[in-house]
Amino acid sequence: MSPFGEFLCVELKRSVASALPQDIPWYDPSHTVFFAALYGAVGVIGFGLLAAAILTFKRLKHGDEGGHH
Repeated sequence: MSPFGEFLCVELKRSVASALPQDIPWYDPSHTVFFAALYGAVGVIGFGLLAAAILTFKRLKHGDEGGHH
């Protein structure tokens, strides 16, 4: 096998099979940084959607007439 092919095989060994936290090799700094940023962004987006849903239902329950139609 060529040296380049061996390099590719080593990199394939380190690849991630899925994005689930239990399948990620957290000992590898590049994986740790990438997935920490990914899960952080997904968490912020999820929190924003949850906050918007809660505020929407709260306003619907109180019958806020401030909507523009």
